[in-house]
Amino acid sequence: MLTTLKNIFSPNKTISKTAVLLIIGVQFAIALLAWYATGPLIPKPHEIGAAFSKLLGEGDLLRELFVSTGLCLEALIIAIAISLGISYLTVIPFFRPPAFIVSKGRFLTLVGLSFVFTLMVSSGHGLKVWLMVFGITVFFVTSMVAMIKSIPRSEFNHARTLRMGEWQTVWEVVILGKLDQVFEITRQNFAIAWMMLTMVEGISRSEGGIGTMLLNQNKHLHLDAVFAIQLVILTVGIFMDYLIGVFKNLFCPYASLTLERK
Repeated sequence: MLTTLKNIFSPNKTISKTAVLLIIGVQFAIALLAWYATGPLIPKPHEIGAAFSKLLGEGDLLRELFVSTGLCLEALIIAIAISLGISYLTVIPFFRPPAFIVSKGRFLTLVGLSFVFTLMVSSGHGLKVWLMVFGITVFFVTSMVAMIKSIPRSEFNHARTLRMGEWQTVWEVVILGKLDQVFEITRQNFAIAWMMLTMVEGISRSEGGIGTMLLNQNKHLHLDAVFAIQLVILTVGIFMDYLIGVFKNLFCPYASLTLERK
C-alpha cells in the first residue's frame, strides 16, 4: 500500500488499473463535494439531472444534438480535405506562400468575417459550414505545416537510398509515414470545431442545433438546463475524441509502440 501511494506521487511511475480507479474515485468525490459547496446560483447535480430528463423527454435535445453533430462533421470533413491539400503541396516551393498566408488567418475573428461569408453563400446552413471550415482550416494547416517541416532530413535521405523518386519519397515519408500525426491533429481540430458550434449556430439559428438551444436556455437564465446541455456537449465531444483515437490505433498501430505511457 505504501509503495502504491509512493508511486502515485512520484514522476514517471507506472501504476495499476486499480490504483488509477482509486485516484479517479477520490478526485471525483472531492469535485462533487466542492460542487455541492458552491453557492445557490450554481445548479446542483440533481437539478441538472432533472433538467436533462425534461429536455430529453421533450425530444428536442436529441434532435438538436443530431443537427449539430452533422454540421460539425460536415465542416470537419471539408476542412480536412482542404487542409491536407494545402499542407502536402508545401513540399513544392511554389505553394509554400499560400500555406503561410492561410496559417496566419487564425488571427482573424469569425464574427468579423461573417458578413463576407454571408455574401458568398446562399443559405444559413452554408454560412455555418463555411465559417467552421475557415476556423478549422487555419489551425489545421498551421499544425500540418509545422509537422511536415519537423520531419528529419535523415528520413528523406533514407528513402532516397532505397532508390525512391521524390514523389514516392513524399508518399512514403510525408503522407504514410506521418499518418498517425494527421489523426492527432484531427483530434485537436475537432475540439476546436466542436467548441465553435455555439457561436456559429448563434449567428444563424434557422436550423436550430444544440448551440441554439444552449443560447435560448441561457437567455432565459435556465441555468440547470444550460449545465445539462453543456454536459451533453462535453460528453459527445469526449466520445468523438475517443473515436478518432480508435481510428488512429486501428490504422496506425505502430504509433504507440515506443511511448512511455500508452
